[in-house]
Amino acid sequence: MSAVGAAGGLAGCGELFARQSTARIPPVLDDRPDGVYRPTHIEGMKMIGTQTVGDRTVGLFYSFPHRFWTVSGETNLAEIQDAQTVHLMASIWDRETETVVPVLRQPRFAVSQDGDSIDEKRAWPMLSQNMGFHFGENIDLDGDGTYTVEVEVPPIDIETVGAFDGRFESAHTAEFTFEYAESEREDIPFEEFPDTAGERAAVDPMETAMPLSYAPAIEELPGSPVTVGRVGDAEFVATVADGALIVSPRTPYNRFAIPGFPLSATVESAGFDDVLAGAIGPSLGAHYRAGLDNTPESGDTVTVTVDGPNSLSRHEGYETAFLEGGSISTTL
Repeated sequence: MSAVGAAGGLAGCGELFARQSTARIPPVLDDRPDGVYRPTHIEGMKMIGTQTVGDRTVGLFYSFPHRFWTVSGETNLAEIQDAQTVHLMASIWDRETETVVPVLRQPRFAVSQDGDSIDEKRAWPMLSQNMGFHFGENIDLDGDGTYTVEVEVPPIDIETVGAFDGRFESAHTAEFTFEYAESEREDIPFEEFPDTAGERAAVDPMETAMPLSYAPAIEELPGSPVTVGRVGDAEFVATVADGALIVSPRTPYNRFAIPGFPLSATVESAGFDDVLAGAIGPSLGAHYRAGLDNTPESGDTVTVTVDGPNSLSRHEGYETAFLEGGSISTTL
């Protein structure tokens, strides 16, 4: 466990600082593309620390309070509230391979100070352009001081394959203690893009020692992978290996894996027409798969169907993407 920050004497001023910080955030663009776009701004982050619990490592960090969008049939903007002090974020990865482990349920953040509860929320599984998959929520702190954060690490709720078979099945809690200072939060980098916001592009992933949730490059996938096409601006790559159909959706520009899709597929000569299950493996990352009773013939058609919007919450630039349904096909 590691700590950052310095204690100060401004307890009780969190609401004032939150208002000062959020005032700089540009408004949401009026004319946003129906897909991935360059956001109005990006914000850096402050690392609190890392801790290994069981077979996973947890990284905890914070930034300014963020606006973000949740998805429950339609997208819903989560506005920044006056009392919210930071956007608290966590990432969970396999300690051996540093593969980011997505969990689609909402882990609990519990923040306390001197044994008294300060805030407790369920964190949202999220996708952002500069760090990919993570968990996040806006949190109320009570000014400068020492805080303890408990991060729930739930059992995985997708299939594990390869060397991950049978892993990530236990629940754990990671506990962090850190010194927080409003002045250090105000030093976190903040960059606006007044000339390029809204363009069909994305900001670059952040430079960090923490692993990010990249999907494998197409040439790194087993078998003879093919690009099936795009639905809702998500790119889908498919391959057949070890008796399974493997489908790997990824974001354009940054190639982040996208868990949280309801997917189905058809492979004609293999007699397969069914749903795909979410899965994770050390070389495949987060993907979707189904076992095939018969080996597909060369030149057979594979059809991938997005059966509904992706369930992940999103930071700005992704909130209009990955929402459409539809089918795409190609030959294997």
